Amino acid sequence: MDGTNTARTVWECANGTMYRAAYEILGNRADAEDAVMDAMCRIVRNEDKFAGLADCDIRALAAIYARRTAIDIYRKNRRKPYPMDDLPEEMDFTDSPEAVVTAEDSAERLLRLIGQMPPSYRDVLLLRVRYGMSDREIAETLGIHGGTVRTRMSRARTWLEKKLAEKEGHPDE
Repeated sequence: MDGTNTARTVWECANGTMYRAAYEILGNRADAEDAVMDAMCRIVRNEDKFAGLADCDIRALAAIYARRTAIDIYRKNRRKPYPMDDLPEEMDFTDSPEAVVTAEDSAERLLRLIGQMPPSYRDVLLLRVRYGMSDREIAETLGIHGGTVRTRMSRARTWLEKKLAEKEGHPDE
């Protein structure tokens, strides 16, 4: 089978099975459809695995691809940070107004420092903290080794600690 015929054969034979397998894991129509499309891309890249299979075997193997892709999407969705737009307009602070102002000043100062951080440190820090990526995902995203990710993360923390300690002695800076 060539790639086009493989895709057509798998689609005609197994699209419903693939969708049901993905929907069972994701519970969301849009995500299940995305999982099926991603699985189809993987199937085309691995068309030799489908060569000569009977329809029932094509459905079974395609369902496995769809389930695996759905699991990947499920895990990725679980790590997404809470959307800032969904925060309530009015926050109920039980702290004193002074504590709130101090916390806001500290957060602004920390954000300014992160902006001044060397880009290689800032990238790994933001990918971890903002996007919740693992060392492996950061390494893949940046095209570096896992050990390099851990080293840069450690250096980013040390850099921030040093800068925060310097600022403690000079609050006007």
